[in-house]
Amino acid sequence: MNNREIEKMILHWIANYWEDFDDGIIKSSIPIALGRVEDDFKASALPRLYNGEKVNFSLYHAVSNSIFLYYLSNTIFLGGGTKEADIIYYLNKIMHANDWFYQIELPTHFLAEHPIGSVLGKAAYGDYLFIYQGTTIGGNRKKGKLFYPILGNNVLLYANSMVLGDTKIGNNVVISADTYLLDENIPDNCIVFGKSPNIEIKVKTEQYMKDMTSHIWRW
Repeated sequence: MNNREIEKMILHWIANYWEDFDDGIIKSSIPIALGRVEDDFKASALPRLYNGEKVNFSLYHAVSNSIFLYYLSNTIFLGGGTKEADIIYYLNKIMHANDWFYQIELPTHFLAEHPIGSVLGKAAYGDYLFIYQGTTIGGNRKKGKLFYPILGNNVLLYANSMVLGDTKIGNNVVISADTYLLDENIPDNCIVFGKSPNIEIKVKTEQYMKDMTSHIWRW
């Protein structure tokens, strides 16, 4: 899809729900957001996103669309267009049933599969983040203070996993489906199972964990 086709489709979707918005802010932000998508997808090992020569992006692919709308809302926000950022963020929620707020700084390399129902809240996100459906990352109050997670690089969260509060995740970590982490310290190079405070950590080598995610990222 070329920029003009994408621009036309985005503005058409927005006009179905809102009347009062600055289309100039949105139009000028689309090329920047598309550039961010290209930088992101070029690190992917998934042929449907990047075949080694060309990025394959289409608004008709739901995951690509959702990631693009996050980048667009965040780009608009960084440029000072809060109202239009709200609109694109809300459009993403309407279309994909996720909650990726535009003020959250997701990493340069961020991908997902079936991300419906995912909530990516306040946290410090490392690069090469991959999530599945129902993933939740967010804060928790402890001793009168609100804490948010810190995630390292190459973190993979499977379906319905939750990372909350004062949780620190190392590099090269796989969080298994239905795992619940609250105020935990997870080391580098491991697979995590279970629910806090009863979790199981299987420590592996860095190469093992890189191999485990090599179907997602071009290491």
